[in-house]
Amino acid sequence: MSARVYAEIETAFDHADTAELAATLNDDRREELRRFWLGRASGELTTALSFEYMLADLQGLDAPSALTSLAEHAIAEEHRHVDYCLRFARLLGDEPVQADLGGTRPLVFEGATDADNRVLRTVFGSCFSETVAVQVLLASQREITLESVRRLNQQHVTEEVRHARLGWGLLAWSGLNERDRSMVAAFVPAMSRLTRALWLAPQRSGHLQLEALGYLSNPLVERALLQAFDEVILPGLERNGIRAA
Repeated sequence: MSARVYAEIETAFDHADTAELAATLNDDRREELRRFWLGRASGELTTALSFEYMLADLQGLDAPSALTSLAEHAIAEEHRHVDYCLRFARLLGDEPVQADLGGTRPLVFEGATDADNRVLRTVFGSCFSETVAVQVLLASQREITLESVRRLNQQHVTEEVRHARLGWGLLAWSGLNERDRSMVAAFVPAMSRLTRALWLAPQRSGHLQLEALGYLSNPLVERALLQAFDEVILPGLERNGIRAA
């Protein structure tokens, strides 16, 4: 399935509306969009590393192979996201582009034990951040008009759904006991704050022209983030026995 989809994305990349994208924008908008895709590439690279840590955590928890397999696939998919983000950045300027890691150490929640952090990293990374990613990309899909970006974004949604399932699968696993669930509940406020801080950190004002090209503005992200918490994250935690205060 994904091979066929990516072949269609490649075909769309060859169309003039994508190949000549830079010529349709003024210099300021072109540079803003180039910086967006470059920043997104760095974010995807950092997420790929986060999944490597999650994979090690899951192995340390002796989690089911279905979960470790999801983590392994997520690493490869996030690296592919990096490549496509860089390709869009290259379309918009002659400057060399490179994705940079946003950090090189596993996330640690203050006050959590090493064993607790092994659970929390996957819950945060998938149930929180990747679940928000799904909602953000769905919101973006409604605005995108450029065919190559629409096809790529839709495939990214499909893959981000799988990445989110990793965390929800962990919470559904019988290997987590009541003490683990109470521990996760205690860190829901911290994970919520961190999710909002990370997703809203880039300062991107709303530009309809750029949003039509996949640009994730703060207004778009904030609406999707609120929807993710209200409709998916908080109800999902409750269904899995995580009763945050």
